[in-house]
Amino acid sequence: MTTTQYETIFQQVVALLQQHAPQPGPIQEDTELIKDLGFDSLKVMEMLHDVEDAFDITYPLNALSDLRTVKDFTMQIQAIIETS
Repeated sequence: MTTTQYETIFQQVVALLQQHAPQPGPIQEDTELIKDLGFDSLKVMEMLHDVEDAFDITYPLNALSDLRTVKDFTMQIQAIIETS
């Protein structure tokens, strides 16, 4: 994993999260999607659709169970991109 690629993905993820977050606020790596940003299952699915479009990936729904923080999400997206 390169730091530059991670930072680029992280910035794009933050921008997408800010568009969809029910409880907008500052977004850091350790920001929790549900607790801090107020995401529910419907909002997560809407946001995932935009993430898939933005990164031209298919995000596996079974990976959602491992998703807690913005860093987790960014690292999952990076892993998907690297294996595509």
